[in-house]
Amino acid sequence: MNFTQIKKLISLKRRSGAGIQTVDEFKELAKKRIPNAIWDFIEGGAGTEQAIQANRKSLESVLFQPKYLVDVSQRNTSAQIFGRPIKTPIILSPAGIATLAHPLGEIAVARAAAKADAIFCLSTGSGLSIEQVAEVSDGRLWFQLYLWKSQEVIDSLINRAKKAGYEALIITVDVPVVGKRERDLRNGMSLPVTIRPGQYFHYLRKPRWIAGVLKNPAITFGNLTDVTSGDDASSIGEYVNKELNDPSKTWDDVARIRSAWEGPLLIKGIMNPSDARKAEQVGANGIIVSNHGGRQFSSVPGVATIFPEIKKVVSKNTELFLDGGIRRGEDIVKAHALGATAACSGRSWFWALAADGEQGVNRILEILEKEVEDTLALIGEPKLTDVGPQNLFST
Repeated sequence: MNFTQIKKLISLKRRSGAGIQTVDEFKELAKKRIPNAIWDFIEGGAGTEQAIQANRKSLESVLFQPKYLVDVSQRNTSAQIFGRPIKTPIILSPAGIATLAHPLGEIAVARAAAKADAIFCLSTGSGLSIEQVAEVSDGRLWFQLYLWKSQEVIDSLINRAKKAGYEALIITVDVPVVGKRERDLRNGMSLPVTIRPGQYFHYLRKPRWIAGVLKNPAITFGNLTDVTSGDDASSIGEYVNKELNDPSKTWDDVARIRSAWEGPLLIKGIMNPSDARKAEQVGANGIIVSNHGGRQFSSVPGVATIFPEIKKVVSKNTELFLDGGIRRGEDIVKAHALGATAACSGRSWFWALAADGEQGVNRILEILEKEVEDTLALIGEPKLTDVGPQNLFST
C-alpha cells in the first residue's frame, strides 16, 4: 500500500456531530471538548450520584412486549401537549448556564428546538436572558422559575416571561437547599469561572473552549443582571448563592404564582403522590415527575420507578411528564407507555451543545425522533398515541 492509499484511509478531520448515532456518543465527544471542571458541572450529581444511575436503571427495567405482523409502514410520532400538536413529544428540560458549554448557549438550543418542533424550557439560571432567547426563536418556549426569597424577583421574572411570549411556566419545588454537589465543591466551581491552581493544565488542553470564553461576554446568569447591586458575574453569583433558596416556601407560595400566571402551569420535582395531589389542588395543569436529574438528593428512586405511583393519583386532566435519564428514543416511548404526555431531557442537549453547538442539538433531536419512529415499528404500534401499558412486559 502506497502513501496515497494510506492517506485516503486516514482522516485528520475533527469529528463532528453529523456522524454521531447516539446520545451517549455526544456525551463522550463533549467530555473531550470542555475543561474537566465544566464537564463535572454538567455531568455531576448530588452526594453519591446514585440517583443519576437510578434514573437509567429504572428506565432500563421497563421492557416492551412486541407485536409483529402489524402494518407499521406508516408511523406517527406526534402527540398533543396542552392542546397543541407536537411532532415528537420530547421536551428540552431547563438547565442552567448553557454558555458554559458553548458561547451561543440557550440561543443555539432554542433555535434547534424550534427547527425540530420540540419544546425548550429556559432555566431561571440561564446564561442568556428571557428576552434574548425569545428574540431568536419562533418555537414553543416554556420558562422555569425557582421559588426565590424575594417576591419582587419572582414577580419580575413572571412578568418578563409573559411579555416575551413564553407559553408555560414551570415552578421547580425540589430545592429547599442546594444539594451537595461534591464535584463542584472539589473543583471550586463558581461564577465568575475561576481557574484554580492544579486546573491550569486541564483548561489549557481545551483551547477552543478558552477562545470562545475570551471573545464573548462574561459567563453569568443572564436573567439576573438587573436584580443585583453590580452587573458583574461575581456580584450575580453571590446574589444567587444568598437569595435562590428559601426553605420556608410552601404550597401557598405556589398558589400565589398560579393566580399571577394565566397560561399552563407545571410543577417540577414531584416524587411523592401526596405532592402530586397538592399540585393539582393549587391549580397546576402539569406535573413533571423528576429528581432534578440526580443533582439534588442521591437517596431517591429512579423516576420511572416512582412514576406509576404518581400516575395513579392524578386526574386525567393533569398532564404528566417524565424527566430523568432519557437517552434514547425508546425511553420516550417507554415514558408514553407509562402514561406520560412527554419525556424531558436536560443532559442530552447539554452534551450535544458542548460537543457541536447548535448543529449538535439539531442532530440529537434527529436521532431521538428517528429512534422513536423505529421503536414504534419494533413494538408493533403505528401511532405513538396508541402506546400504553398494554405494550409493556409485566411479570
